[in-house]
Amino acid sequence: MTDLHQLGYMIEPFGKNTFVIQGTPADVEQGNEKTIIEKLLEQYKRFLPILNFQREKLIRSLAKQQAIKPGQQLTEKKCRLSSSDLFNCNQVDSSPDGKPTFWNLKMEQLERMFGK
Repeated sequence: MTDLHQLGYMIEPFGKNTFVIQGTPADVEQGNEKTIIEKLLEQYKRFLPILNFQREKLIRSLAKQQAIKPGQQLTEKKCRLSSSDLFNCNQVDSSPDGKPTFWNLKMEQLERMFGK
């Protein structure tokens, strides 16, 4: 719970097996709080065998859950903002689950790809 609070979640116990969501981080999509937290916890369990630190597991889980999904259409503004955010990260070359975020291609490779 402490780690969730540090991430910006305000969750309070409400009975034996129930919790009340009082607030979420500012950049988390509003409206599906229960689903978002369930996905966050699912991602957290998925990273459990890989990572040693709980807070890092939660941060990675939140990042994965909030990431732009393949095929999702973006506005030009969102594309620019996402690129800017990416290159302001400490680790720009991989996603929270270790997949590459971009590839560097040489001009020769591009020319071969497009038949020039």
